[in-house]
Amino acid sequence: MTCLVINCNHWIGYHIVNDLLEKGWEVDGLVNEQLNDSLSLYYGRNSNFSFYQSANKKHYDTKIHVGSMKRVEEVSADLSVVIHSVAPDHLHANDFFIKAPLLFGEWMPMTENGMYRNQLFIPFNSTYFLTEAVYIKDFMHAFMDWLEKDNKKGENKENKQIKLEKSAYLRDNIPIEEKLDHVLEHYHLNKEIY
Repeated sequence: MTCLVINCNHWIGYHIVNDLLEKGWEVDGLVNEQLNDSLSLYYGRNSNFSFYQSANKKHYDTKIHVGSMKRVEEVSADLSVVIHSVAPDHLHANDFFIKAPLLFGEWMPMTENGMYRNQLFIPFNSTYFLTEAVYIKDFMHAFMDWLEKDNKKGENKENKQIKLEKSAYLRDNIPIEEKLDHVLEHYHLNKEIY
């Protein structure tokens, strides 16, 4: 399977590329020049990964657009997925929109006391974070399951908006505080890269 990940150096894009590579997909990544590209160095040496070349004009099985960035219309793909916290102005015929919940995890924009989402600071001890946040690895598990199973059918090419949490159970029995402790530990070990 082939995939183009747009915004591959976004922290969510990083997790998507990583999971796709672990499952044996061939992945091309398009870097957002406005973001730090240090995350792309982590998978840039994988033989199944290459950076997108506009001259390539290759067809992909799946195109995944993470966050905000100019859309790449000329890319041909059987399935196009847009993941963002806000719905785009318009979707094309084969676009699926996934409204991202409040995601947290390794490499997100953060401090020791909270995270940033769309320039808004959300404290880790806030009710909003404690009740709404979803760990990125839980999200990725549900997303990859949806991507591999539900979309192999090649059905439903009309515009779609889905909430992934309606498609899959995202939470498990591990308390959010334990997952947050893991993310904070990662943050402290890699603070200079964040």
